[in-house]
Amino acid sequence: MFWCFPNSPAGRWMLDDFPHASQFAAAVLYAAVNELLLQPAEYTCYNKTLDLIRDDPRVTVRLGEPVHAYGTESRNRSARQRIPHREYQDVEGRQHIQIQFHLSGPSGRATVNADMYLESGAWKHNFLYLDVQEPIRQQVVLVRPEVQMVPAA
Repeated sequence: MFWCFPNSPAGRWMLDDFPHASQFAAAVLYAAVNELLLQPAEYTCYNKTLDLIRDDPRVTVRLGEPVHAYGTESRNRSARQRIPHREYQDVEGRQHIQIQFHLSGPSGRATVNADMYLESGAWKHNFLYLDVQEPIRQQVVLVRPEVQMVPAA
């Protein structure tokens, strides 16, 4: 068994590099927890939107079952898993996320566009619609945008 003493050159080297090694270990641990355990907001919105879409009969009639969802149309697997999104804040200070992804089923294909906002710790849809490309080009609105009525002066 090898023991390092602080006065030996190997012991000094280990004591000098210990803070660097512990910082590196902390960075790796943070990256692993952030990537594996904490889900980014755009994926939370994606999953919530996909659940709503799969439960809607207007979608299953047009696309069939099962419906497969993916980020971008590409042969690259990592590109298909990436969800294009945009984050912004509205005039009321609420955090919004706009997402766009693609659906395919046995009967057709569609592009999903959704805008969600964070209110009281829960994500809610501002709008959600599908642009169906096949079998017939049409737009299916699942959630209509909220219209703010301005009182007349």
